[in-house]
Amino acid sequence: MTSAYRISMLVNDQPGVLARISSLFGAHHVNIEDIKTKKYKREATTRIQISSSARDKQVQNLLIGLQGLMDVVEVDADAIHKSAFQQRLLQRTDTIQTLREQKTLSKKVSYWLVACSLFLTLFGTNIPASLYSLYRMEWGLTSGMITLVFAIYAFTVIPAIVIAGQLSDQIGKKKVLIPGIFFSLIGTFCFIIANGLGMLLIGRLFQGLSVGILNGVAVAALTELDEKKNTKKTALICALAVTLGNAFGPILSGLLGDFAPIPLRLSYYVHLLFIIPCFILLFFLNENIRPGLKPVQLKKPFVPKEIMKPFLLASFTSFVAWSIISMFMSLIPSNLSSFTTVTSLTISGIVVALGLIAAAFNQILLKQLSLIKLITIGYVFLAVGLMLLVITINTQSLTLLLISAVLIGGGNGPAYAGSLALVNEMAPSKIKGNIVSTFFVITYLGVSLPVIGLGYLSQTFGVAGAVTTYVLIMGALILLIAGFAWKERKTIFTK
Repeated sequence: MTSAYRISMLVNDQPGVLARISSLFGAHHVNIEDIKTKKYKREATTRIQISSSARDKQVQNLLIGLQGLMDVVEVDADAIHKSAFQQRLLQRTDTIQTLREQKTLSKKVSYWLVACSLFLTLFGTNIPASLYSLYRMEWGLTSGMITLVFAIYAFTVIPAIVIAGQLSDQIGKKKVLIPGIFFSLIGTFCFIIANGLGMLLIGRLFQGLSVGILNGVAVAALTELDEKKNTKKTALICALAVTLGNAFGPILSGLLGDFAPIPLRLSYYVHLLFIIPCFILLFFLNENIRPGLKPVQLKKPFVPKEIMKPFLLASFTSFVAWSIISMFMSLIPSNLSSFTTVTSLTISGIVVALGLIAAAFNQILLKQLSLIKLITIGYVFLAVGLMLLVITINTQSLTLLLISAVLIGGGNGPAYAGSLALVNEMAPSKIKGNIVSTFFVITYLGVSLPVIGLGYLSQTFGVAGAVTTYVLIMGALILLIAGFAWKERKTIFTK
């Protein structure tokens, strides 16, 4: 027996959503007799109302299918004719929604879970920073090998970012975040069992996969989970999670490396202690966007022409900011004696962490400033910090090195946060994941390629000569990008 019914759906304004709904009706052999659409009060959503007739079993299966379709946010059945079946239908819809809510975390908890996942991923990835000098002594590694271990993760970060951003837009964020944290677990395990350069490189490659996935997805995931869809706040939270993760990893490994047993492994056990519960909780992440019927399609990274200028400024600002601070995270900790008269894992960790804590502090302190002011302040701090670093090489002063770390970190913070906020603000919502991923590709090229060159340059010209040359190159890039930003300021900073 068939009955008349009406189903109302709230959907995200995404290409193909109506086609997926229509295909599902066809798959269940249910004819669409009438369809109405209306823009909803929530941004980028539409209310779709469909009237049809079908047997009870068909309708029940159809409702379950609609609940799982990608970009279908809510489904509600409304009786056209009040009958016993319609009452059961309404109860069935409520039951499905209740069961769905019981199996997932709240949006607020999910929001902070994603932020925590990003923090723990970067935390684990930067534990090796303070241990490079131990690895160097233990296995006779050169400066070039150390910088290779640091930077090789970019070879998996970059493809992971490109693929993860697009996958998350199509199959949902949760299905991408879960393997991202799993790869972080594998990377940490590789460092625990490492007995030479080979396993260190394998561990870094897995860490790169994890960082690429989390960076490619976290910004878009947090934006969706934020009730107000505040893009600037989301960018700041992500920037803080990255910066603090980068900072606390070296602090922990430096302290445990100096004062605890099994110095090459204990820090990684601590990381596992925190990240395993996080991995389990991700299975209960709140997510409205579910996989649909459309096959997954991957495309080359693409940036629309109309936002190319602000994208270039943001991307290359982040490239330079991370190229500079990566020097403090790789070469300097393992060659501390070339800059000061001190040799200590704890001091190495403090040098790295001090810069990153300064970055986080400036991100919080300056968060209310306009994006152009954030980026400008970042460049000023970076330039002054680089000049002081050259003086430090000649004076061998630990105090000047620490001040230089604070200045460079203080510049990295607002430069990176401002550039990420600029990308997140100007990227269209339909392709936000893809554009943010492209931004991170350029960022991680800055983390890896210049630092690899710096490491091998130091083997030819010595640490002091290599760092001085590196500072000159970075200074020239700052001047070029600042000149471009000034020339195009009216086009780029429209708000």
